[in-house]
Amino acid sequence: MDSILLFEHLHNNGGRIACWYRQKSYSYKWLLSRCDELVCTFNTAGVGSGTIVSLIADYQPDSLASLLALIRLKAIVQPMTRLSEEGIVRNSEICNSEFQLWVGEDGFKDIQPTKMKSKHALIDNLRHSGQAGLIIMSSGTSGQSKAIVHNLEQLISAVKPSLQPKIVLSFLLFDHIGGINTMLSAFASGNCLVMPELRTPECISEAISRYQVDVLITSPSFLNLMILKNCFENRSLQALKQINYGSEVMPDSILNYLTEKLPTTRMTQAYGLSEAGVIKTCSDDNQSTFIRIVDDGIQLRVRENKLEILSKTSMLGYMNAPSPFTADGWLITGDVVEMRDDSSFRIVGRDTEMINVGGEKVYPAEVENIILQLPSVEDVVVNAEKNAILGNIVVARIKASVNIDFIQLRREVILWCKKHLPLFKVPQKITFVNEVDYGLRFKKKRQPTI
Repeated sequence: MDSILLFEHLHNNGGRIACWYRQKSYSYKWLLSRCDELVCTFNTAGVGSGTIVSLIADYQPDSLASLLALIRLKAIVQPMTRLSEEGIVRNSEICNSEFQLWVGEDGFKDIQPTKMKSKHALIDNLRHSGQAGLIIMSSGTSGQSKAIVHNLEQLISAVKPSLQPKIVLSFLLFDHIGGINTMLSAFASGNCLVMPELRTPECISEAISRYQVDVLITSPSFLNLMILKNCFENRSLQALKQINYGSEVMPDSILNYLTEKLPTTRMTQAYGLSEAGVIKTCSDDNQSTFIRIVDDGIQLRVRENKLEILSKTSMLGYMNAPSPFTADGWLITGDVVEMRDDSSFRIVGRDTEMINVGGEKVYPAEVENIILQLPSVEDVVVNAEKNAILGNIVVARIKASVNIDFIQLRREVILWCKKHLPLFKVPQKITFVNEVDYGLRFKKKRQPTI
């Protein structure tokens, strides 16, 4: 499917509700009409084919219309959300974006030129193709944000319309590759996007109930926050048809809880990368953390336990970082996996998160998975701490249930870990915290490993 066909789908779904925002519905007919208005506005401002535009927005009807207008103009879109003014300036300068387009809570605000011009080879090649582009900025948790350049037409071509339109809660951020995929899938399928006013467990739970949401796409960490707030005790959430989770390793304890509380809800582990888009997968069953890639356009291979993929939707490259492609064109994902057969695998962790303890490898998610099995542990984050003898030791920061004896719980954690893990993976230091820190994308914040 190309962008022309995408707009045909939008036209055919004209009578359907495209989104709910602040308890008001907007149809696809409205969305297309608003897109036409914004095309004129942006074109008059000087936006055309190959123009880099920083789209500073969160989910909002005009945000959807602005994205569509920029696709129609064959512009190169750099979405940004929830950033400080300093962060917006920094990311704009990395890409040399030529316009900044602002969409606020009440709609389109302004579009202004920046007086910058990109002469990067990746951008030049994209411009010569005459196709719309996308620049995704990495979260920058391990250093400077990387500018990831995609041919947006290729991402659109990978979208498979749903046979039956669904009501989908737009949880993943507007500038996240999963958020982009959610919007493109909605446009192609006639899905209705529910845009929550806040990304809190209570607000998300209320939105699912109010709009009878079919699909929730989120992270394991946020699902755990919903569990801690007893959201799934609400019987109306049992109407969820599907939960897609990804971006982190899913702990067994969380998955087991969800399958017990939501017996008719399909649990699907999504797999995607900012560098490769969202890849279609399937799980063996609701309680399995092993997945298979079921996209004919994707090939995978594993070298030294690290996953590599070959895909037409892979990025064109980084604007400001070394290439992660092998000499024969495979994308090095950075995901360490456990293979069960030729096509089924489980994510163990990221190679950048690996803790080296005296030459032994420890992946934080594996240790967290064990600790979370203890009833008195509500949440935990594991990372490295420097050690003069071993190089690093494993450290666990635990959020415990209320009215718990911390001294006794520390003993329980150590004994439990020694029972289920090799000694070098057992935390050598345990601290108790009021809350575990999460980033804007609701992934656990880990201190850099050494």
